[in-house]
Amino acid sequence: MNQIYFEAKGEALLGLIGLTKSEFARQMGIRKQNVKTLFKSKNLETIHKAAEVMGVPFEMLVGYVEEPDLDSIPVVPIQNDDYEISEEDIPTGDSTEDKRRRHHIILFFYHQWKERNPEAKRYNLSLKDDINIRYVSIEETAGQASTTYLSTLAVLQLDAILTNAVLVDTTPANPKKKNQKGFKSMLRMFYNCPGLGPVKMMVGVRQSDKSKVQYCITAIDSGK
Repeated sequence: MNQIYFEAKGEALLGLIGLTKSEFARQMGIRKQNVKTLFKSKNLETIHKAAEVMGVPFEMLVGYVEEPDLDSIPVVPIQNDDYEISEEDIPTGDSTEDKRRRHHIILFFYHQWKERNPEAKRYNLSLKDDINIRYVSIEETAGQASTTYLSTLAVLQLDAILTNAVLVDTTPANPKKKNQKGFKSMLRMFYNCPGLGPVKMMVGVRQSDKSKVQYCITAIDSGK
């Protein structure tokens, strides 16, 4: 029997929305060590309460969904939906709060990007094919790029990277990584971003339809 989304990806969703296990456990009225067990629950009242705590639709958590729509990502606007993120908005430090702030900035940026690009894709000149933005794109990028200032800054150049990144090599997808399940291969691509330097973009190729999905974006120069 297929897992519902709550069991399959609920715990990973905590990281995506910036909610710690401790805070989630407190709001759910359980101990932190019981969080993993909670996500195996089939009790609808428990899942309904979790949906309220996480700020996501109940239907999303109980559905047999491989990947929710981008619009399911819970985002609290930084100021308002028309606000444009600038370089000055991005924290440069390595504190937990700075990383959390960068995580939220990336989520908000993708939220704005989707508003401007309802088809959620961009044509890549090197691949001569579209690169799609999916839920996994945001989950991986927010998780990895938010660890450094430079990588977060690189995400703001999403359109240029999607269009101009050049294929370097191809490797098999790693089935042990939950977010690479469903991909048959991973494309490693690079783009020399003006004023920032080289940026790496990983693109997954779906097993089902061979479509290409942006997986993660990170800056190469970690020394800055």
